[in-house]
Amino acid sequence: MEKRVLITTPYREKGERYEYWSSNVDRKITYTYDKNNSNGLRFLKKNIPQIDILEWSSWNEYKKALNEEDYDVVGFSFFTYEWPRTKKMVKEAKRQGVPEVWAGNYGALTYGVEEYFDRSFIGYSEQEVAEALGKEIDKIEHPMIVDYIGITGGIRGFPLGILFTTRGCSQGCEFCQTPKFCSEPYKLSLSSIEKVLRKYNKAGIDEILVEDESFGLYPKHTDKVISLLEKYDMNWYAMTRVDILSKNLDEWHERGFVGVHLGVESLHQDSLDDIGKNIDVRETLDLLNRLEEKNSFVIGYYMIGFEEDTVDSIKKSIKKLKKYSIDLIQLCVMTPFPKTPLWHDIKEKYGIIENDWSKWNTKHLVWNHPKISQKEMRDVLGWGFKKAYTHLKFLKSPTKHYFRRKERYGHVRTTSKMIKDFIISNLGADVDIRS
Repeated sequence: MEKRVLITTPYREKGERYEYWSSNVDRKITYTYDKNNSNGLRFLKKNIPQIDILEWSSWNEYKKALNEEDYDVVGFSFFTYEWPRTKKMVKEAKRQGVPEVWAGNYGALTYGVEEYFDRSFIGYSEQEVAEALGKEIDKIEHPMIVDYIGITGGIRGFPLGILFTTRGCSQGCEFCQTPKFCSEPYKLSLSSIEKVLRKYNKAGIDEILVEDESFGLYPKHTDKVISLLEKYDMNWYAMTRVDILSKNLDEWHERGFVGVHLGVESLHQDSLDDIGKNIDVRETLDLLNRLEEKNSFVIGYYMIGFEEDTVDSIKKSIKKLKKYSIDLIQLCVMTPFPKTPLWHDIKEKYGIIENDWSKWNTKHLVWNHPKISQKEMRDVLGWGFKKAYTHLKFLKSPTKHYFRRKERYGHVRTTSKMIKDFIISNLGADVDIRS
């Protein structure tokens, strides 16, 4: 008899939403990136249709699902900071007599969680989960994953199609869990990528975010992917590295590239060298200038709390960084995540001082910093949220979006498409993303 399986994310409290932008900005009105779908669960459901998935339910919805279905397995996809909630869900599953519980996603790397689970899946695990259920997958198929860009108050601007072209990263930055999570990077098939792009196109979605850990990792594959993006007339954003984008910016810009999620990390070369980032600060700053010249949208990830950092040095860096045309500076407190080289280095030299895993979300100081206290870090982080995001940036971001589209499509098509997106996103039904 086939096993009944539920894979779930952690629950959300009443009224709680995942808003990527507002978690990095201290302003009453900001842009929002509403993440309503779980990438990992969508891939699992697409490739193993018989499983059930539950994405960011309420606590009562989760309990109801357990009550109404006689599941043989309940799996949990979570991050380290989500472990306290996940732990509560695991205990509830066992209380209701679920025979087997599984762990997955980056949270499965968290120290001490393994004792709560019967099995853990490390990495992108469609094949392994299928095998555990006696199934086979010939080729990983890409699901539709649609998120929405908007502003505070639940007002949506336009839908954003999510795309993965590769998985994993071989760069080995000491703060990053990805080499432990997916040690051997690999490419998704071009046929699967084209299928999902065709579906996005049919649904009227022409803005794509490529969420590879490092888009451009495989140049020949990347070129073929971009050709597909061009074929379906897509504007596209990418998560990538400074060195990769610096080399390809001019060409990519001509082929539909409109923005980037970029790991700036630090403006101090010594800090970058210490974490094995292998990028040059001068190249980063030059790239930021070039992106501004091309009117590109930029989200920059910036780490504070390196060993040599002080409150004053952090403030000076943020003041310098905010002069560049970065639409959102995501400030991240340097966090030694479990099973990274940084964890072992920090633990040995300074010690870990935070036992509450919910604080491990890059917004809290969790180790014994030699020059900054936990309170000082909270204060300077709050200062940075206000300082780095000005009212001017709030106005410039949509201007970039409009003029980049106008440059490509002309005024009439751009204006009509933006009005149509606004009406459909706010008054119509969500895009059907079922497999």
